[in-house]
Amino acid sequence: MIWLFGKGIIMRGKIQDILILVFLSPALCLATNIDFYTDGIIKDGDEYRYVSVYNDATVDMTGGIVTKIFTAYDSSTVNISGGALNILDSFDSSTLNLSGNPQINDLEVYLSGTANILSGTVGSVEIHNIANLYGGIISDYLLATSTVNIYGYGFEYAPLSGDYRGGQLTGFWMNDAPFSIDLYYSDTPGGPIIDTYAHIVLIPEPATFLLLGLGVLILKKRN
Repeated sequence: MIWLFGKGIIMRGKIQDILILVFLSPALCLATNIDFYTDGIIKDGDEYRYVSVYNDATVDMTGGIVTKIFTAYDSSTVNISGGALNILDSFDSSTLNLSGNPQINDLEVYLSGTANILSGTVGSVEIHNIANLYGGIISDYLLATSTVNIYGYGFEYAPLSGDYRGGQLTGFWMNDAPFSIDLYYSDTPGGPIIDTYAHIVLIPEPATFLLLGLGVLILKKRN
């Protein structure tokens, strides 16, 4: 797919096979829209086109399908642990929490929104406020114009690797699962420079801090 978003034209990578089947299914033409102003749940068997969450409501998605856009507004919280989604957005001061094994095509964070990704599979991730990455798979790319905290160890950055000009970051999550993330870079004439790696903060896991502290003690003793 080709999307237009303030940074020029971006060619999206192929969606997971499961998502292709989900979003092309004729049965989903019957899907409806829903707005949450109080706490709610989306579960297996639920099918929606557009989902919006407002106020300080908390919505848990444990299954089901959202074929178009799932958007959190105000100071709402969305917890997603299952199901399949096309686009997941965080606006205002809302928070997105990903765990379990959801399948998401695009995740985007705007304004004062926050995303916490513990697991799941996401195609592309675009961060314009704050994101904390603890695990999961980013199968397409990561774009950031603001802070992205990545928790893990064994980080390596290859500036000439990847498919989006921003290099490739590899390492291990705190559960020892390996990861590889292509980073997005753009310097389109007339547009802003987007350098994702400049916004990434690598945070070693506690065990790494302990090893670093032990190394410092050994050096002090030697001195």
